[in-house]
Amino acid sequence: MSDATRRSFIALASSALALPGEELWGKSFSYAPQVAGIQLPRTARCVGAYELCRTAAPAFLLNHSLRTYVFGALHAAHHGQAFDAETAFIAAILHDLGLLQAFASAHGSFEVDGADRAEHWAREHGAPEGEASKVWNAIVMHDMRFSIASHQSAEATLVAAGAGADVVGPDPDMIDAGRVREVVAAFPRLQFKTQFIALLADHCHRKPGAQTGTWLEGFCRGHSSIPDSGTEQAIRAAPFAE
Repeated sequence: MSDATRRSFIALASSALALPGEELWGKSFSYAPQVAGIQLPRTARCVGAYELCRTAAPAFLLNHSLRTYVFGALHAAHHGQAFDAETAFIAAILHDLGLLQAFASAHGSFEVDGADRAEHWAREHGAPEGEASKVWNAIVMHDMRFSIASHQSAEATLVAAGAGADVVGPDPDMIDAGRVREVVAAFPRLQFKTQFIALLADHCHRKPGAQTGTWLEGFCRGHSSIPDSGTEQAIRAAPFAE
């Protein structure tokens, strides 16, 4: 390696180390930089969280997590609500980790299991304490009644609104049909209804009492040893083909 090449390499490495929270990862990304007018953040931690989800979760769940961020950001834009893009993206991309057996505790709800793992990951990757705590809160709150989630942080509101829009359908007064089509074209649903219901049922079979008092309690009664609410019917009735 010539001296000039070595100096260029050292300068590039130094600039990367000097900007740990900026866009360091060049051009090789696996998710679109912008969808439906929403910029998807590309900080080092965002890309790392995406890679964790991409390698750990099935493709339909990865795409659901990406759509959650975009739908949530569209909801925030409609209401003129500012939020921290990195914190919101990490929470959105990791919000369903707790449904995967690799991240599940013996008895905890999937919301807490996922939040614990995401918070630990964020701290491990240098996130400030406040950001890691907001990630935890946003994931735990994402399927609470929206009247409760909307009184939490802006990031928690975003993840709750985005996940709800993708699971049971967006509010057409906030997100028009054209933008919905853009989001689904960018991140296809991949038989989401069938696949997600099967994932939830598997979680309920493995941990039948873990969701008591949560959004999933009624569903688990219908898919485990514990009798059903309308959760499955609501997912199936969402205004998407799959």
